[in-house]
Amino acid sequence: MTEVAQMLRLPKSNISRLLRSMREVGLLDSARDGRGYSPGVMLLGFGEVASAGNSLGLRAHAAVARLSEQSGHAGFVSARVGAFMVGLTHHAGRNPLQVGVFLGGQRLHIDACATGRAYLATMNDEAVHDLLEGQVSQPTPQSPASMQELLERLALVRERGYAESHSEAGRGVGALAVAVRDDRTAEVLSFCITFPESTVEPAELQSLTQALLKAKSDIMRTPYER
Repeated sequence: MTEVAQMLRLPKSNISRLLRSMREVGLLDSARDGRGYSPGVMLLGFGEVASAGNSLGLRAHAAVARLSEQSGHAGFVSARVGAFMVGLTHHAGRNPLQVGVFLGGQRLHIDACATGRAYLATMNDEAVHDLLEGQVSQPTPQSPASMQELLERLALVRERGYAESHSEAGRGVGALAVAVRDDRTAEVLSFCITFPESTVEPAELQSLTQALLKAKSDIMRTPYER
């Protein structure tokens, strides 16, 4: 805030209100180390348009579109805003029974959804503890009931490479999610497939998991065109 005030030659009180407003609408986010600000979801979206198809977001968007088309289930690309996950893009599958939180819907607590835990698993335990201020949200009985339980689930996500949720985004809604990172910009996004758990057999669930992991691997090793 001090640096911005000096550059613009405006009072700190004005700059504070401006930066806070920009953070509230998604143009800015709190920096990961807790000091200052970093680009928010909306700015990242503008950057994706400018990067003409080479961005992490657009590659995730394309991957989820393929997965949704192949599986028939809904898919989402999500980003972190504070301690919540918000949907950036939504892909409706062929399945007439569509489930999940659609764009413009309620934000999901980052510790209580598959996309959020996939995202948190890219951070170390100390950073997760600091982000959540040592407290879990537990909006549903299926969500982690303590910080220790959350960290145990995150360890499993790191081991498997994917996160899952059951009846957290909605009753009877299952989700599988992975997170991808752009090492050049430190941008992290999560994407997932959601489905009605009552209609998905174990064999299909395993197939969906493998497809997600392959999509993640493809995105992470795809170099940027120069």
